[in-house]
Amino acid sequence: MIELVPFMLMLVWPAPDQPGGFEIERVASLFASEADCDRAAAQLVADASGRAMAHRCLPVPKTGEYDRLFAQIDADRSATSPERGE
Repeated sequence: MIELVPFMLMLVWPAPDQPGGFEIERVASLFASEADCDRAAAQLVADASGRAMAHRCLPVPKTGEYDRLFAQIDADRSATSPERGE
């Protein structure tokens, strides 16, 4: 079985009104490989009309990571919410 690990593309650029600040955007697409992601990033950066911009291609977290996150959120909520007495 072939395991597909999709990649997400993150773009970062200096925030125009915040010295030392930056803005981050996740491109609303997933890519089948890191090479596909890098190709898309190269095109987006080229289309940025000279604006300083960097990118990172990151693997999408596996389902287990989301499951652990949501379980922790549920546990935290249960620990901090008062009992209803129902």
